[in-house]
Amino acid sequence: MRTLLILLDGLGDRPSEILENKTPLEYAKTPHLDTFAKKSTTGMITPFRNGIPLGTETAHFLLWGYNLSDFPGRGVIEALGEDLEINTNSIYLRASFGFISKSEKGYFVLDRRTKNIFKKEINELIDSLPKKIGNYTFNLVYSYDVHCILEITNLYGEISDKISDSDPFYREKHVLKVKPLNGFENKKELFSEETAKVLNEYLLKCSLILENHVVNKERKENGLALANFLLTKWAGRYRKLEPFHEKWGIKGAVIAKSSVFKGLSKLIGMDYFEEGNFKDAFLKGIELKNYDFIHIHTKEPDEAAHTKNPISKVNTLEKIDLDLEKINELTEDLVIVTSDHSTPSVGTLIHSGEEIPVAIYKKNILPDEVYEFNEKSCYRGHLRINSENLMPLILNYMGLSNISGTRFGNKLLKYVPDNNKTDHLK
Repeated sequence: MRTLLILLDGLGDRPSEILENKTPLEYAKTPHLDTFAKKSTTGMITPFRNGIPLGTETAHFLLWGYNLSDFPGRGVIEALGEDLEINTNSIYLRASFGFISKSEKGYFVLDRRTKNIFKKEINELIDSLPKKIGNYTFNLVYSYDVHCILEITNLYGEISDKISDSDPFYREKHVLKVKPLNGFENKKELFSEETAKVLNEYLLKCSLILENHVVNKERKENGLALANFLLTKWAGRYRKLEPFHEKWGIKGAVIAKSSVFKGLSKLIGMDYFEEGNFKDAFLKGIELKNYDFIHIHTKEPDEAAHTKNPISKVNTLEKIDLDLEKINELTEDLVIVTSDHSTPSVGTLIHSGEEIPVAIYKKNILPDEVYEFNEKSCYRGHLRINSENLMPLILNYMGLSNISGTRFGNKLLKYVPDNNKTDHLK
């Protein structure tokens, strides 16, 4: 039996007056998903803790059964996704060209992402920036749009990813001073103060160069937004993790289109298939027969919600339902439809900390009395789980769960191992 996990990113939402006080999922016409819910066990998943919003990367890390304490940071995830050669003496950050104006309080962020700038201009700016400060080297690698990966290396490994962001993330804010994060007593993290200090020095030097660069002078003359500051966030440092197939005893694949998912797949040893069209991704997932666990992802609901237009999200969800026309023909697989987090299409939050709906189907599963797939209906379902419980539940439904405490080999396994992969007494 295979598991197909259909992940509708940012699916959860809040009611709005424009939708007759319904959520977009509740308001949308989704006959295929509703039919799926009728024959499934349904309920709600708490992504982490009630009220705490998550980003896509950490939400998926938890969904796949890993602990946040082991998360290496999104910067290193994106570096892996961009096929950078990972250095254990380096930290990795997302760095974006933004438009700032100077004020008495510092650097006021007019736009976190400079608009209407060409890749050629960005490459010219990158080439002008410093490559070394003291024992630290800086390698800025273009990614997409105005975004780059910033690799900071210390030859002796005296570097830490336990530093804060300079990117304020929200509107009407100033550039933040990078600071060492408190609460980390590991010896390796004693370098956070020096790392923060040298990164601040780098950002100020970059600002001076960018402000006086010919690219920005020409843009100013033409009335265009400047790319005069490098905003950084999500510092990460590589750490080796237990591969997905060793942790859960099943072979996994991810179908998505994002450097984040490519990086996450590399980090935990799942195969990655790039596909940006959700219908094609869904059909491809159906055809992948040599995998036990297939994660099919679409960013469309999340992107629609970020427009803060509930109608846009309704239209997106109705389109997704059409893409899932064949979902109710999948009778031999374990099929799950859920999300990673809520993205409200109303209000000011980027993501929110509500529970998210889930529906799980397989032959002989015990259905509940839920007949529509939406937040309000699924709230009446049987399931109340945290995302970290999803993988054990999947093993249980696949018939692979090991009785707790049973010992195979030199560690406690959550799954019953293949007989050909265990050592036998002879």
